[in-house]
Amino acid sequence: MMHDTSEDNGGSRPYRVGLIGTGIMGTNHAIGYMLNPRTELVAVADSDPVNLERFSKRFGVTSTYSSYEEMFSRESLDIAAPILPARPNPDAVIAAARAGIPAIFCEKPICDSLEDADRMVEEITARGVHWSAADAMRNLPGFWQVKEMVDSGELGPVRTINIYLGVGDGRGEIWGANCQDLSVARLFADDADVEWVVGWVRDDPFDDVDQAMGGCIRFENGIECFINMRAESRRGIEIVTEKGVMFSDFNKFRVWKLRDIDGETAQIDDLVGISDAIPDAGLNEMPYDEHGRRYPGNRMKASIQAIVDCLELGVPPRCSGENMAKVLEIIVALRESHRRGHAPVRLPLEDRSLRVEPLPYRWINRKEVFGTDRYEELMSVHIKEEG
Repeated sequence: MMHDTSEDNGGSRPYRVGLIGTGIMGTNHAIGYMLNPRTELVAVADSDPVNLERFSKRFGVTSTYSSYEEMFSRESLDIAAPILPARPNPDAVIAAARAGIPAIFCEKPICDSLEDADRMVEEITARGVHWSAADAMRNLPGFWQVKEMVDSGELGPVRTINIYLGVGDGRGEIWGANCQDLSVARLFADDADVEWVVGWVRDDPFDDVDQAMGGCIRFENGIECFINMRAESRRGIEIVTEKGVMFSDFNKFRVWKLRDIDGETAQIDDLVGISDAIPDAGLNEMPYDEHGRRYPGNRMKASIQAIVDCLELGVPPRCSGENMAKVLEIIVALRESHRRGHAPVRLPLEDRSLRVEPLPYRWINRKEVFGTDRYEELMSVHIKEEG
């Protein structure tokens, strides 16, 4: 059913949400929509009948479908929420756009190849759809408060960005997890296009599977970003500006301003901390409510509010699907640089068939990867003492 965009919501009713995927992440998103006063979860689709039945009983959503195509044909929706593995995600996002749904909020990673990313961006752009991607760190209000301090001149323009990954002894994954870091880096680079990258991977540059990466990104506006792959004791992102420094571990924020030094070379003591400039994100605060539902977290709260703001205020998504498509191209270019002997690789990349395959639990259904017992254990955390 095509959405009737001629009727202005005007704040008179909640935005109608259709969820695709009732698994671990889908349930977390669902609770987030239920807690937002401007959204109403009205329909859900899943090809897994066990998950679908459990979801309906847990949350009282009676409009259930075995396919998203049927849901789109029968429901009038304001927001489509495909919370799916990366492999089926592109087709679901494109189907939502073609169905005339005005806003889409999917998860990360959005796909595996530049070709699929291009296909998604083209369809969304042609239809003027709001497309948000990921329960994203970039949606946290703290980063936007710091960005305002930059844009207002309080901290001065951004000069350098440092990302500290600290992958430990594990394989690491930059597309599946550290796309968060790169997405925030793009925010502080004013979402400028990339001129070139130099990079390296931790394991095998000729393996398409996601893995840890390091390198340097040169944006067209002159801002440089350095990815430190083995910074074990310092995990997070650092923004160095003309007049200050911000560091965040993606939960806490610390800001320092440079005192007036009359052109002298800055020393450590010349950076003065701004006490409590940005409140903590509180990402680890996930209590259960009186209904036994686990709070999905402040990041989820901010992410859902961001897609609501798109519809309510007409603003762009804070973490758009197009942004994530550009992040994927950066990641592919980092690996291509290693393949070419660490030579600089200019963007955009000509070969759009290049891909980064997410780790299995992000690529296909988690029940298939983890096995039924482990999957059921993970599903149980959303509802406390469920009967």
